[in-house]
Amino acid sequence: MSGKTVAVTRIRRRKRRKKSADKQWFPIPKPPGKETVATRLKVMLFSHICGERFITGAEKYLSLLAKEMSSHAECTLVVPGDGILKREAEANGIRTVIEPFSLLWSIYRPDGELERAEASVLAEGKHTMLIQMLQLYRPDLVIVNSCVNALPAMAAKLLGIPVVWMIHEIIQEHAAAPQSVHFINRYADFIVGVSNHSLAMFRGTVPDEKLMLLPPSNPVCEEHSLPWVRTNEELKKRFRFPDHKHLIGYISAGVQREKGLEHFLLMAFKLCAEQKDLCFLCIASPAGDADYERYCRALVEQSEYRDRFRLLGFQPDIESMYPLMDVVVVPSLVDEGFGMIALEALLFGKKTVAYRSGGLEEILTAAGQESMLVDKGDIGGLSSKVKEGLLTQSADVDVDRVTRCFGMEAYRARLRSFMSMLGLLSAKADIQGATANIKALKPGRLYRGHLTPSAYLLELGTKRPFASPEAFSHFGFRLSDVFVVLEQRLFAYPVGLVIRQDPLSYPPFSRVIRKGRGKRKGRKNRKGKQIRTGKPVRKYKARRRKRKSA
Repeated sequence: MSGKTVAVTRIRRRKRRKKSADKQWFPIPKPPGKETVATRLKVMLFSHICGERFITGAEKYLSLLAKEMSSHAECTLVVPGDGILKREAEANGIRTVIEPFSLLWSIYRPDGELERAEASVLAEGKHTMLIQMLQLYRPDLVIVNSCVNALPAMAAKLLGIPVVWMIHEIIQEHAAAPQSVHFINRYADFIVGVSNHSLAMFRGTVPDEKLMLLPPSNPVCEEHSLPWVRTNEELKKRFRFPDHKHLIGYISAGVQREKGLEHFLLMAFKLCAEQKDLCFLCIASPAGDADYERYCRALVEQSEYRDRFRLLGFQPDIESMYPLMDVVVVPSLVDEGFGMIALEALLFGKKTVAYRSGGLEEILTAAGQESMLVDKGDIGGLSSKVKEGLLTQSADVDVDRVTRCFGMEAYRARLRSFMSMLGLLSAKADIQGATANIKALKPGRLYRGHLTPSAYLLELGTKRPFASPEAFSHFGFRLSDVFVVLEQRLFAYPVGLVIRQDPLSYPPFSRVIRKGRGKRKGRKNRKGKQIRTGKPVRKYKARRRKRKSA
């Protein structure tokens, strides 16, 4: 057999092997040791905001949840920017990641445009970077905080990661409100409400086994956590309070019209005209409605009682403010999902007067303080309830009862049930992933997801990310070498060692297939003559037969 015939036979054999390999389905290798070593649950929590100058009740809720869960699971907190929540989480030893993303406010304020907003997110790829981050961290579960925090849920659902959606708000009444409920139900595997009011709209539409109640708490109720850092006298000197007998307080994360600061001020003016021994403390971050803030400040400045008011910005040691106050007023004009300010005041044993606004009514009723509730918008009712609260002693608030309902022991008992449910969700997702008919990827190739830009080298059953675009090009790779696959197929592989720009981080264990490289029309034999494949080979054989017949 001549050298030309051997070369042609080798080429044909290689083509047959390649054709059969394309049809073969390779099993996806499992990470080493996963079958025998029990690993902690990996949970990624997404906060919808991260205020630099203030912290909201929803952020406090997520901070406590991550802190308590960290002893049972490996937690990562994702925030849209740097702020107080991020620093609190890091102080508690929780890993944090900054990833900006947008919110879908049409879920909280239904306007009939939710389907269009969802289509826009999917079409424009607004959740692309979230998908890429989930590809890299590969959490077992995703927890999204607030009903408007839709993009992380959409990204996780695409990859098959179970989604737990924490509902802090009461979706506003509208003809399109059922769209919001169905949207959350479609993307969430489990829905958790902070109060019965926050879950009321979901009941009847969502199965009961998919809903759970997990009210917040505050470590301030634990004796060793009480922040008696400063005495009342020190704080009074700090804020230069005039001589007074009683201090009435108002606390809010920001100056917003729906939080009822104007109602508090009008109530205070009415009380000032009746009693001369009252002072009023307003604590709210300037973040919010700037025009409304100027309007409220003007009301105080133009009042003859302005020397009795102190309008302060956000106070990082807010827990140290409660001991100063005799009565705390929460005049929220919007239905609250819960109301952390009211809970914290009650845990300190302070009389709390509030409007009947969603979860506020639920808290005060559970604490035995339903007599301190006022119909929404009734400023005269606020002033009369404040006077009633001043006439009674602080001991009238049954702190033990409040602690039994919302203390840390009750919270941790509910959290244990919550963690059990998370374990079931993760196990169910693992079973579904194991039985899914996902075509495995070939090793020794570069891949990226069809929605994300980052490339990975598939090697030894893991996808190895590149530290930077410079590291990608440093080893001679080009974008044309990358195979594009579905995100779900790429997510099936655990993350391997990062490929950096130094040679030690890139020792290839096998030959890397570079897409489109090295294709030539023919090959050369040992004598240097060109051997062509395909039809030219058939012509060569035909000429040879003619010569033999001749």
